[in-house]
Amino acid sequence: MDNDFLLNTCKENSIDFVIVGPEAPLTNGITDILQNENIYVFGPDSKAAELEGSKIFMKDLCKKYEIPSADYETFSDANSAISYLDSKTMPIVVKANGLAAGKGVIIADEKSQAIDAINDMLINDKFGPAGSSIVIEEFLAGRETSFFIISDGNTVLPLGFAQDYKPIFEGNKGPNTGGMGSYSPVEYVDENLEKEILSLAQKTIDSMNKEGCTYRGVLYVGLMLTENGPKILEYNVRFGDPECQVLLPRIKNDLLEILYLSSRGELNKVTDYELYPDSTICVVVSSPGYPEKPMTGSEIIIKNNYNILHAGTEKKNDKLYSKGGRVLNILGRGSTLSIARDEAYKLINGITWKDMYYRRDIGLIENE
Repeated sequence: MDNDFLLNTCKENSIDFVIVGPEAPLTNGITDILQNENIYVFGPDSKAAELEGSKIFMKDLCKKYEIPSADYETFSDANSAISYLDSKTMPIVVKANGLAAGKGVIIADEKSQAIDAINDMLINDKFGPAGSSIVIEEFLAGRETSFFIISDGNTVLPLGFAQDYKPIFEGNKGPNTGGMGSYSPVEYVDENLEKEILSLAQKTIDSMNKEGCTYRGVLYVGLMLTENGPKILEYNVRFGDPECQVLLPRIKNDLLEILYLSSRGELNKVTDYELYPDSTICVVVSSPGYPEKPMTGSEIIIKNNYNILHAGTEKKNDKLYSKGGRVLNILGRGSTLSIARDEAYKLINGITWKDMYYRRDIGLIENE
């Protein structure tokens, strides 16, 4: 759907408030167009959406305003990028500049892997225009976590933390995906660390204001908790997937009201934000071959649809089939993470799909 179609749909149906989910419409300027027609929008405009849309923009912003992040260089020429590797130790991280559906980050343990990633992006057009320029940055060791806020451009409302599992294989091995599972809350972030991370999020919003970008919407802050303190890995200008699936069920407040107040610049009216203490977990079930070459079209039989969210599925003649890489989100909830985890994996046992794949270590803290 193009922007003109969406605008006309809003006008024809007297829609005066729009919540934008995915990153692509945001970077494509849907917020700008709707706001110009006096329609309130939850979601940043195209300039602010560059926090996710351009790794180079994000890294340059962090450097300019001294927001802690990994050291980096940017390249658009493969030979220059490969020569740069000579002065670096492995592992190292190679990132496509643009949007690549969560697959444009390569952690190279060997120099040869880094060279392959550079060539794939800059020469072989693996990610199209998204890979026409790249970021090469230092590898950060530590524990990764995800923090979510909502902002109206000034006020920052902390939503909470989630733990994501990006690699395809158990033990966090293999290529990165859009996310194979998550849980919330996280047990390793204490009050002092939360305040420190919140200050980084506030500094990000303030820095965007200094750049002439009023950030209204949700901001996902991906962090590495290093021995030198938290450092920014990435920003997403949307709710993460599958982090959203574990965070939203824990929110006690009227979420729609919060989103609407954000779009109007009135987030300071939210004074009683609360989360349920329950633990929530999401296990992603994917097609075989994901993330490189997912094989789709397999029939899926689900015994109990309760707490199962569909992603890459389709119905044909009253039968359910896989149609995508990440296919199902299996949710669990309980007073402890262990109880929530057991609930989710019991639901998976009720699914008949001979080729399905899922990680069996989601929520096993010792495997993070």
